[in-house]
Amino acid sequence: MMQKLHQFHISPIQASPSSLFKQLLKLALVGLVFFGFTVKAASLYVASSEVPIPVQIVESQTEILMEQLSSRKDEFDKDPQALIYFARHVALSHWDLQKASRLMLGKHWKKADSKQRERFEEEFLRTLLRYVVRAYGFYDDSFVEILSYDWHPKSKGGWVHSVIQLPAGLKVSVDYRMNLDRQKQWKLIDVRVEGISLVSSKRTEYRQMVSKEGLEALLKIMYKKNKKVLQS
Repeated sequence: MMQKLHQFHISPIQASPSSLFKQLLKLALVGLVFFGFTVKAASLYVASSEVPIPVQIVESQTEILMEQLSSRKDEFDKDPQALIYFARHVALSHWDLQKASRLMLGKHWKKADSKQRERFEEEFLRTLLRYVVRAYGFYDDSFVEILSYDWHPKSKGGWVHSVIQLPAGLKVSVDYRMNLDRQKQWKLIDVRVEGISLVSSKRTEYRQMVSKEGLEALLKIMYKKNKKVLQS
């Protein structure tokens, strides 16, 4: 019998389909931004074979995240910048920002100079942090449970598939794309909710804007959106 993870909180979902996806995406982003790399045996892996390292990472760090959100709740409530600092510190170490940026910008990444690439990586990270800040406000006394994990490997990585249960019995799939970098470390490069990928949706948005207005215009818009939330 599978052992369930700690329960955590999110406000009841009462929204349109598009708004629902945004809320679910924010929920998923909370987990992926905070991932570290302490490995422990997973308890919710659906297969009977040995638990793959990416699954161990996802499950163990979800538990660590829940412990941190619980033990530091008063601190984060009083000082949102502490939440941002905590998220940023871990995210910088364990997100493959360069890989995700290349996937989103495609040919525009190749044309960008080194400073533009650095600025884009920074603003994409700040976009993730902006989602974390907004997602944090959803937590209350309603429970969300992680029911299971599975692993769908590809050549140099794959998707860790999870099933979570939201209030009112709604089950949702949240998948984390993990990739082996050049140092043979597992890094996060994408998340998808009910089959909708963050990187894919941003890729469409970003490429259209760059094609019409240029990369500098995109960077300015990203900066303004992030500054409005992260410095308010």
